[in-house]
Amino acid sequence: MKDRFDVVVVGGGTAGCILAARLSENPSRRVLLLEAGPTDRNLFVQVPAGVKQLNAGFNWRYEAEPDASRDGVVESWAAGRLLGGGSSINGMMWVRGHAADYDAWAKNGCPGWDFATMEPYFRRAEHYEVGSSEFRGYAGPLHVTPVRVDHPVTDLFLEGAQKAGHPLQEDYNGAVQTGVGYSQVSQRRGWRHSTARAYLAPARRRRNLTIRTGAEVLKVLMDNGRATGVMYRTGGQVHRVRAESEVVLSAGTFATPRLLMLSGIGPAANLRESGIDVVADVPGVGSNLQEHPITLFLHQLDMRTLNQELTPGRVLRHGLDYVIRGRGAVTSPSCHAMVYAGTSDSGASRYQIMFSPFGVVGKPSATSVEDAGTDDPLGGPINHDVNAMKLLPQSSVTTYPCVLHPSSRGTVRLRAGDPTGRPVIDMQLLGERSDVREMITAARMLRDIYAAEPLAGHVVAELKPGPDVQSDDEWEAYLRTHTFRAEHGVGTARMGSDDEAVVDPELRVRGIAGLRVADASVFPTLVSGNTNAAVVAVAERAADLIRQPASIAGTVS
Repeated sequence: MKDRFDVVVVGGGTAGCILAARLSENPSRRVLLLEAGPTDRNLFVQVPAGVKQLNAGFNWRYEAEPDASRDGVVESWAAGRLLGGGSSINGMMWVRGHAADYDAWAKNGCPGWDFATMEPYFRRAEHYEVGSSEFRGYAGPLHVTPVRVDHPVTDLFLEGAQKAGHPLQEDYNGAVQTGVGYSQVSQRRGWRHSTARAYLAPARRRRNLTIRTGAEVLKVLMDNGRATGVMYRTGGQVHRVRAESEVVLSAGTFATPRLLMLSGIGPAANLRESGIDVVADVPGVGSNLQEHPITLFLHQLDMRTLNQELTPGRVLRHGLDYVIRGRGAVTSPSCHAMVYAGTSDSGASRYQIMFSPFGVVGKPSATSVEDAGTDDPLGGPINHDVNAMKLLPQSSVTTYPCVLHPSSRGTVRLRAGDPTGRPVIDMQLLGERSDVREMITAARMLRDIYAAEPLAGHVVAELKPGPDVQSDDEWEAYLRTHTFRAEHGVGTARMGSDDEAVVDPELRVRGIAGLRVADASVFPTLVSGNTNAAVVAVAERAADLIRQPASIAGTVS
């Protein structure tokens, strides 16, 4: 292999862009970043409200197996297929999670991943536009700002939540998470600020950094138990590239375990039935898939919501507001306010409630993605695909209750007879009764908010789930047809110190030298909230583990 680099980073997503930028800060280190998708230079990627118009080619859309816990529904799991990965197509929510999440990681076999160690990495990443504080960073590359859409309905929701017992929280990424507050988003002057924009764009002119898009990695190359490079395909041709020091997989929760297994690293039985020689029997590869279950409420209000802002005159006004001030409806993220409530066994938040000042519906329930029709304007949002969402014609708002620490687990496996095809994703989102009970609690908590004044006085009707849903049995029936994924899948290459862990606390793959994983797949458990900010911090720490392994216990530069 004449094509040689010191470090090869596989996957130009949220974590991969950070790793490529941080590792190439050393001009003597040759870094190659391989991304299967295109660049992020697309207007609909950069403009927050444009995400609904994105071409499906920017999303891997991994189709899962039928979910028996939700009437056999088949969904596609989102995964960014472009530079920036999920940070280029997600809802832009910036949520660190709860300090107890990371302390639990450290307590359960991941020393060095407690919040006291992780918090400086969040600050190193952040440029929090409100300003620096004891808890927030202001000199980092990634801009974070409170939501840039001022709307009286959002203010009304915050009032209702406070009357229902949720304290006002000025900064849920600060000292305390519990309470209700305005959402924080990864935006700069109203534009999406992905890791491709924040980290990779300033670094891409470095002579020691090579970025190749349209490069789909097929496997990791091995020699005597050591990763020596990767094989990838681009333009119909297969290439090999050598990694003199390390290969780092940052391909995401689904592609990373798939690549490990295609390379002979994983559960031996699944590898053999797929016709792949076993290089290292690591049973945990592809196990421990976790996801936040979430459902949807629709309320009709007697106030104008963003649903009424699509007239020609108002579209022009919002466009000018965006161009001149970088504010307004064009900057709209997936939600505008958040509630964190309850306390789990670890001390972390149990529930998250997300509010949007517009009413949307998804595809009705179906047994396959293709079968999902749109005849019912209030059809169930089982296939909650952003490209299929429709605004309701009436003044309405959408609110999403979510369980933050579910018990249900799934797997990612190679398909027997077709190992190079799409992986087999098998997860029952409501497979554990405890998760159904927790969802019911979160839903009732949300209903209490809408019953509180002054919000209650503006509610015309609860459109979904509707007043007929009251008893536990009625709630369960609704949830089994209206619960969907929050697009926060993690855990399929779990970090830990036990025999089932895929990577050790320094993110090195068990049994293989020169190979690490750094993305959401290494999370031992879900964090309390949206996962993108946590992936950023993991990537920042991973960069230090790679470039200064002997000294990372010290201060973060």
